[in-house]
Amino acid sequence: GGLRTVYWQRYEAENYFIIPDLLRRYVTDHYGPGLFTAAADEILDALIRERIFDERQFPTWKRADAETAQVLWETGTAGLKLSDFAEEFFRRLGHRLGHPMLLRKSDLYRLIRNVDSVPPEVGDKLNLIQALWTP
Repeated sequence: GGLRTVYWQRYEAENYFIIPDLLRRYVTDHYGPGLFTAAADEILDALIRERIFDERQFPTWKRADAETAQVLWETGTAGLKLSDFAEEFFRRLGHRLGHPMLLRKSDLYRLIRNVDSVPPEVGDKLNLIQALWTP
């Protein structure tokens, strides 16, 4: 009756919105700019080198213009579970600062309020769901 199976291109829902700038912005919104933002940048860079880009790829990604950096990020993270990446970021930041973790995996939905744009695929999939209930 109109029901069909479609698949998301990314590994999990979080992969559509977890990017370094969003994590950095969340920390800045929580703590304000300054020393904590510098710590967040150091932790992000270390995690990206460990989990996303090797030492040869990292500088290319870091220096790229915003559009190219986004494409490289999406390609580099396509098969990764970015919820684990984000949780590890907040774990390391909390440890470094001597504070509790700002967000755990179950809290990552709170990042969504800081998302500037939604990839077109998300809208396409939501439109397919809506079509199931539209006569």
